[in-house]
Amino acid sequence: MRDGQASFAGGLNTVSDDIALQPNQVRLAQNARLTDYGAIIKRYGSVKLASAALPAQPRNGFSWFKDNGDVQGMAVSGTTLYTINMLATPGTTAWTAQSGTLSSTVAPSFVAFKNTAGTDVVFIADGGLLNYWTGSSLVTDEPDTQDVTFLKVHNQRLWGAGSSAFPDSIFYSALNDGQKFAHDGGGQIVVRTFGDEKVVGLASVGSSLLIFHRRGISRLTGFGQDDITVQPEGVSSQTGTIAPLSIVEGDGVAYFISDRGAFVASEGQVAPLGTPNTPDPLLPLVRTLTNTTLANVRGVLSRRTQEVWWFIPGYGVYVYHLVLRAWSGPWIGEYTTTSCMWPSVAGASYESYVIRGDTSGLVTASDYYGSRSDGADVTDGNNGTDIIMAVQLRRLYFGDDAIAKGFRYGYVTATLPGSSGLTVNWTSNFGTYPGKTISASGGVTWDAAGSVWDAAGEVWDTVSGSQSYRVQMSGSGYYVDVTLGHDGLSEPVVSGLKIDGFVLGRR
Repeated sequence: MRDGQASFAGGLNTVSDDIALQPNQVRLAQNARLTDYGAIIKRYGSVKLASAALPAQPRNGFSWFKDNGDVQGMAVSGTTLYTINMLATPGTTAWTAQSGTLSSTVAPSFVAFKNTAGTDVVFIADGGLLNYWTGSSLVTDEPDTQDVTFLKVHNQRLWGAGSSAFPDSIFYSALNDGQKFAHDGGGQIVVRTFGDEKVVGLASVGSSLLIFHRRGISRLTGFGQDDITVQPEGVSSQTGTIAPLSIVEGDGVAYFISDRGAFVASEGQVAPLGTPNTPDPLLPLVRTLTNTTLANVRGVLSRRTQEVWWFIPGYGVYVYHLVLRAWSGPWIGEYTTTSCMWPSVAGASYESYVIRGDTSGLVTASDYYGSRSDGADVTDGNNGTDIIMAVQLRRLYFGDDAIAKGFRYGYVTATLPGSSGLTVNWTSNFGTYPGKTISASGGVTWDAAGSVWDAAGEVWDTVSGSQSYRVQMSGSGYYVDVTLGHDGLSEPVVSGLKIDGFVLGRR
């Protein structure tokens, strides 16, 4: 009898009963991600963004791609705004403290927009009057503006909400002038779509500005160059969020975390990401969180890998693949001490990685291509802490859960670069058995002679090819649970696994 897993495209399923998992789903994808074609690969590591940590944990940050080609990074630590040159090699430069005082408690919100002079600036909301960064100086508490906590640019206007004085209102600026916020062409809109509901977040989705309440989502359309006023209308009366920094804008939709799990909102509807076949792994977790902890959930879009990441305090980061519409995680290690996340903007590699703030004050370029360890050395990304990957496959019953089987051989299809091995461990209802380690030494290369195959000079034998590695197994049981592990400085790619067994008893 043979059973196996030919693909991992169904991703993580921690909710369904063991026998109900889909053939391409897994029970655990710790420090692993899904490739676009449904294989499993270990996540990348990190490098320090600056040579030294910030004085205290950053509450939020921003990457600003200026019109002149410069890229500035920003983070708020304590009451101070710190900036850094994002075009410098990570770890070779330092944070620069800027004059001016911001809130010591509010997680700031950043957006790039125009000021009255028509110059690009970065507006910063910290729960008080509006602030902005010119690229060389910080202007705090801009007169005649409004106290807001989060910002969004939509239809050529700057929008804000989260006012302590007007919690049920949103505020807007004049066209293409963020300094005229809530005055001189700007104004205030009271949102009473669902009664006296506090506004806790904003997202620009298509032609609509989505307005998040604690339990409900409204939308506003028609504010733009034509200056047409349209009253807010309801999108959902049951699903909202208390975690404004969990809201992640995608292509025509916004993903977010509510007390009912992970959801996606478009201009016309709100739907859960979980389905009967692919349940939401975050739902059991958020049910255990207090309101304070749930409000600290952070989300970010990883453009390079087509993923939405959510940091769940106490658990680490869970990853939703936008192409496969499947989950992986949790990402642990350094990710368990996350304080904030935001996308990078770095020249030619535009938003190619995610910047992560740590509770220790360290800021890292995370999931940094070329780094193979956490908290990595600034020069080569290989001198930090090993990333420990663990992938538990779906439970294998060999087609019949009522017949005991003996396990003979396992066949792992994988690409194993580097010298470190992939461990294969298994258990059954009869016990746990000694695991095995397979290495790339048994693999093949495309061309041992090292010849190039086209004018660009690619060498075929620089990477081991995907191969089936045979593992001698032992033991018996009605089922077998297989876990694949890796803790070296390379990124194994696992495409599938098959196991041969034989029926025990009389034949």
